[in-house]
Amino acid sequence: MKKLILNHSFTPSTLKNINSKLLQLRAENDPDESKFLKLVLERDEFIQEFLKNLPENEKNKFATAELQVNGALVAYAEELFKASLNQLSGLVRGRKAVKKYK
Repeated sequence: MKKLILNHSFTPSTLKNINSKLLQLRAENDPDESKFLKLVLERDEFIQEFLKNLPENEKNKFATAELQVNGALVAYAEELFKASLNQLSGLVRGRKAVKKYK
C-alpha cells in the first residue's frame, strides 16, 4: 500500500487531528469501515465550515491542496471496498462448499 499523506501546508490543527485518526485506522490490520466513514464525514463537515471562514485567495490554495488529499482518500476507500468484497466472496464460496457437503 502506498503511503497516505493527508496533511499539507494549509492544514489546520483540528483537521490534522482528524487526519491522524484516519492514519491510525489505516494502520490497523482489519480497519472498521464504519469508523472510516465517521471520520471522513467529520473531516468533510470541518472542511465545509473552515472554507466558509477563509478569505477567497486562501480558499483556492486550501481547496487545491485538499483535492490531492481527497484523491488519496478515495483511493484508500476503494482499497477497503475491494478488501471487503474479497472477504464477502470468500464467505459466499465457503457457505456454498458447506452446503455441498451437507
